[in-house]
Amino acid sequence: MGSALDSDSLIALRRLRRHLTIWRLLAVVGFALAILVSVKDTGVLVQEDHVARVSLDGVIVEDHDFLDMLDAINDDASAKALIVEISSPGGTFTGGEAVYNALRRISTNKPVVGVMGGLATSGAYMAAIATDRIYAGHGTITGSIGVIMQSADVTGLMDKIGVKPEILKSGALKATPNPMEPLSAPARGQLQTVIDALHMRFMEMVAERRDLSIAQVRERSGDGRIMIGGAALEAGLIDEIGDVNSARAWLQVTHDVSVDLPLIDWEPEDSLAWWREGASSLAASVFGKSLWTERLRLDGIQALWHPSMSEGQ
Repeated sequence: MGSALDSDSLIALRRLRRHLTIWRLLAVVGFALAILVSVKDTGVLVQEDHVARVSLDGVIVEDHDFLDMLDAINDDASAKALIVEISSPGGTFTGGEAVYNALRRISTNKPVVGVMGGLATSGAYMAAIATDRIYAGHGTITGSIGVIMQSADVTGLMDKIGVKPEILKSGALKATPNPMEPLSAPARGQLQTVIDALHMRFMEMVAERRDLSIAQVRERSGDGRIMIGGAALEAGLIDEIGDVNSARAWLQVTHDVSVDLPLIDWEPEDSLAWWREGASSLAASVFGKSLWTERLRLDGIQALWHPSMSEGQ
């Protein structure tokens, strides 16, 4: 009988140990999930006072993960200031405007500084003017205040290969521009009206943020021209030639944000990073590492500059 009780007790003890192990594992998983939730939108878990730094690079589109991260920085009391390092040719008008609006929201709560890298044109410059102060290098390419819409007329090619598209639509201006039909004069005029309206909106943003008139903006870079850092300084499009260290010094002098505070990089959480990297690698192997692979991601009207696209802008 004693032997049987000992066996039963041993079995019960083993079961208890298994249950405790399961509960310990669940506790660890729960703790890990709590951490993941706390960094879901930002990819950063910060408690100490610091200066936040984000990178705005590549072609700018409406990236909700990036915008959520900016909102998280705005809400984080430990982030005493924000430095935005910009290295981009621009992107879609709506993408640049979304970043502009997010940075302006942050600027109402804490100082924001833009530091331009080698390239910060068009939609990237739109984002830069949302900051409280803009730094650029002597060799930085910036400006290109303008918008562009591109299409192609392939009707001549279709004629050569003996294909005639049939297009039914509710109105003459529906679905224009369309590569399958020539661009009519009314359609061209209507599209130009849209481009002109967005161009004016862009120049108004620059005029407001850089304390310039619309005429001054149009004259200095409103025709789409690019310029290097020194010329941008003379034109009033940036505040100073400098870098991150210059930004830190300015923050300390004007906003009492100590240069001794740690500079912490914030990155957006991207649950599909593995898919994006794989797709980008495949596209690069097929098309080559050029802006063409980025153009495939663009939608709508673009505020973008690139040497291969600059002709006619």
